[in-house]
Amino acid sequence: MKVEEVKGSICLVDAIRVSAVGVGFTQKDVDVGLIYSEKPTVSAAVFTKNSIKAAPVIYDINLMKKMPDIRAVLVNSGNANACNSNGTEAVEKTVSELAIKLKLEKNQIFVASTGIIGEDLDYKRIIDSYDKLIFGLSKDKCDSFARSIMTTDTYTKQYALKCSFYGVPFVIGGVAKGAGMIHPNMGTMLAFIATDINITQKMLDMALREAVDKSFNRISVDGDTSTNDTVLILSTCEANNEIIDTENELYRFFADQLIHLCTHLAKMIVKDGEGATKVAEAVVVGAFSRKDAELVARSVANSLLVKTALFGCDPNWGRIVDAVGYSNAYFSVDRLKVYIGDELVFAYGKKVDFNKEAVENYMKNKEIKILIDLGVGTCTYNMWFSDLSYDYVKINAEYHT
Repeated sequence: MKVEEVKGSICLVDAIRVSAVGVGFTQKDVDVGLIYSEKPTVSAAVFTKNSIKAAPVIYDINLMKKMPDIRAVLVNSGNANACNSNGTEAVEKTVSELAIKLKLEKNQIFVASTGIIGEDLDYKRIIDSYDKLIFGLSKDKCDSFARSIMTTDTYTKQYALKCSFYGVPFVIGGVAKGAGMIHPNMGTMLAFIATDINITQKMLDMALREAVDKSFNRISVDGDTSTNDTVLILSTCEANNEIIDTENELYRFFADQLIHLCTHLAKMIVKDGEGATKVAEAVVVGAFSRKDAELVARSVANSLLVKTALFGCDPNWGRIVDAVGYSNAYFSVDRLKVYIGDELVFAYGKKVDFNKEAVENYMKNKEIKILIDLGVGTCTYNMWFSDLSYDYVKINAEYHT
């Protein structure tokens, strides 16, 4: 069994083509993208848990219940198509017209949007771009597509793997966007993944949900959950493996590589968090239950005081302990231990005499680890999160303009 990181993303799959055009929704050169599969697909998707969902998310949730053969994915940035007066109309019109252009059924088209909430979508601009968008479909436009879905991102997020299972090759590639409004479950993030492994829809869905739970649902930038988050995976089933229809050894190998790919993309999102200067990982061990471990990890990862301490390279263990305390998890302060990097800073209800200068120097690194041992069980959980800088406020204060 072999796994190799390779350049590219979803176009690593033979049947996948992409394109991107600019229609003026943003100041970028491209802000509408298209993914097209020349072969039938099986698919699975996971969406935001925000009670207020954008029109594309509502449409896609209903679409996925039909277990469709998705052949095209239409994405725009600059406008979230959420909480506006023409959201449903915009989705219906863009999907219907694209289906005609591509000679597809409506239920073969998936749609996603990202950007400003509350403004009507000038969807005619998208429809008017279809000829150029379709004509531009290519295997070498992945960078353009990745740019087309960006909002406040400062760089594209792509990753791909070539895998071999006992001599049978398959590939997985992914492209994502996200920098702000990032908070589990997911955030203003979109991710599109393609593979050619031969697999049933049921098993693909199972693999995706596990991968999202261990990656995109474990990141935090600012504590805001978006109306638009979407993770979609398509498989063209072109690989020469015997179809995966049960949790066998090949399924486990594929699921592990999918987790690896999603984790890599998720960490890229945190690294590109609005104004972020560093990425931290909160690792909780010794919890009585998995839920308790998760509560503590999320509490620390979303603490504004912890985030600002990270930005200032301040080993303020009191903020970490405070976040543990209000997490509602079961623990005893008399058993609690906190480490920043390898340095024990708090133990058994008291401050530890640690080398402050050494910890401050450690916190100047781009990646920081905080270990929290609750000391009451064997369960674990982890979260990746960014610091909170002056630039975060500036970016979001000016975003609407």
